[in-house]
Amino acid sequence: MSWDSYISSLTKSDWVDDAVIIGHAAGQESVWASSPAGWLSKVTPAEVQAIIANDRSSLFANGVSLAGRKCTVLRDALNVDGQNTMDVKMKTSEKEPEPFSFTIGKSQKALIIAKGVKDAHGGKINPPVFDMAAYLRKMNM
Repeated sequence: MSWDSYISSLTKSDWVDDAVIIGHAAGQESVWASSPAGWLSKVTPAEVQAIIANDRSSLFANGVSLAGRKCTVLRDALNVDGQNTMDVKMKTSEKEPEPFSFTIGKSQKALIIAKGVKDAHGGKINPPVFDMAAYLRKMNM
């Protein structure tokens, strides 16, 4: 199965400029498809494990990392049936003074992560990720 069309579907939005689909089965965390030249393709297995961990108690205090960039968790409904999304925002730094928003969606086998363009908030990024995650869950993917 080619996942490239799923990436194209996400990035055709005016609000999303980078996306990745990652398998999250334990011990098999790997990138299935990503935007050409996008840095989300560098999300690590350890980062995936932290995002899908059963113990969610430290997510709001410690945040998560995406491709080595620290992010604050704004909303965590990743394991809530019917929602299955998480909204995060990249922390600013001297190297990256502009924060970007992200939405992470979860299906049975994959995480869908989309990065918003500058000034895009989660409300603009969440719908295409939510829809794709819901579709993949319906297809038992």
